[in-house]
Amino acid sequence: MECIDRRLVGDLLALSRVEGLPVAEAAGRLCMTRQGLYKILRSLRERGYVEEGPVVKLSQRGRDILSAALRELLSYFNIASISVVGVVVSGLGEGAFYISLEGYRRVMEELLGFVPYPGTFNIKLDPQSLPYRRYLESLPGILISGFTNGMRTYGAVKAFRARIRGVEGAVVMPERTHHPTDVIEVVAPVKLRDVLGLRDGDKVEIEIYL
Repeated sequence: MECIDRRLVGDLLALSRVEGLPVAEAAGRLCMTRQGLYKILRSLRERGYVEEGPVVKLSQRGRDILSAALRELLSYFNIASISVVGVVVSGLGEGAFYISLEGYRRVMEELLGFVPYPGTFNIKLDPQSLPYRRYLESLPGILISGFTNGMRTYGAVKAFRARIRGVEGAVVMPERTHHPTDVIEVVAPVKLRDVLGLRDGDKVEIEIYL
């Protein structure tokens, strides 16, 4: 197992608080000199943990380090799930087609334990829930492999078991999607809109199992 430099985690955590800010403003927020912050950024940039540019920005490698640290914390505190909040929104009408494909439907039944209703239930996340979406992207989840039908290739889908108002289902995160990053898709063995009596604009909370 790769050992993670504890000082590196601390530096990246501090920088995450000022991401998007110019160096001068970021230094003030972190109660340090500009020269001191420039020195840290230069070192981290050389190692691939932050990106070049006029503002503080972590690279994917830097975000991966923080995600690994967060997983350790969640494990330590025995946190097995997270909750996200958002409002119901209409989808693009493509969910029914993709979920009905045998290559997805069969594997979802095998891995998730239910036959998914042909369609996805879409939720636009509140701003405070967006960091959880980014965190889910860094986790392995349950992998539903992509496939080809000889004419077209379909991408992989990552899934996390979930519960919404007592109904078991799963959050699905397709490798390829037309949805904006603040929208998540949910599948379930029933049509959630009908069973739960939900319409566009209704607020919902989803518990997602890690």
